[in-house]
Amino acid sequence: RRSTRAASPPLLLLLPLCSVLAVAVSGWQSSSWLALGGSPGSPKSPIVARLLRRPTVAQRSSSGRESLTPAEAHLFSLGLSDEQMAKVSARFGVDSSCDVERKVKPILSWLADLGLTDLQIGQAVIGFPRLFGYSPEQKLKPVVQWLSEIGMSDAQVAKVVARRPQIFGYSLESKLKTLVHWLSEIGMSDAQVAKAIATCPPLCGLSLPSNLMPKVQLLHDVGFSDAQIASTLTVIPALLTYSSKRLAHRLSVLQAQGVLTETSMRSCMAMTDAKFANF
Repeated sequence: RRSTRAASPPLLLLLPLCSVLAVAVSGWQSSSWLALGGSPGSPKSPIVARLLRRPTVAQRSSSGRESLTPAEAHLFSLGLSDEQMAKVSARFGVDSSCDVERKVKPILSWLADLGLTDLQIGQAVIGFPRLFGYSPEQKLKPVVQWLSEIGMSDAQVAKVVARRPQIFGYSLESKLKTLVHWLSEIGMSDAQVAKAIATCPPLCGLSLPSNLMPKVQLLHDVGFSDAQIASTLTVIPALLTYSSKRLAHRLSVLQAQGVLTETSMRSCMAMTDAKFANF
């Protein structure tokens, strides 16, 4: 899969990430803000704000990390906590000779080729630093290929990876394919399944037996057909991410008032408790 972006390397590969953090701490120039999604005089971008909440490499060195390797500097500058850094080291090692070239940069380059913007790359690696421990060929590409096979466009795939990079940590066979099969069984078409997952990637991380299936059963119990459930989940797949308690309560209130329809359910589930009380 090739990106439609310009052929030049992404920002995250042009600058050592530790220097990005250093610039952020010392005072950004307008061009730096623009490069990370901001504008002169505008609030810091979410990624920059997150980076600035972390101690700088120099501060970490002064607290006992005088010999940070280049790989460690890269990972710390991405916003990893001490605990996350320990997990990264425990999983695949962080040495001074090869990690940046063979483990960090290849992942950043692969994400860029996939079509992620610089900001999305930052979101992905901060959200799921275990990416650096995966092989693009053996672990990452099969998931991306599967997303394409279920009907997602390149833009949708990039969006899913940026919003839910943890998807690479799920079992393709027992988790992801099982989810799609189940959604198909309740009446969703291939296009509806692809749209639901692209719109709400967190669906992929929810347990079928203990989370998703009981919630769909709640919808059946109040009278919704498979076709109605399928159309509702296509429009608002986030419905299944709300707690079972919230879903059951609001369905029972709407049913008791005699106003339970697909439209009322869709419109009220995202309401705050205060607003729903006046619905």
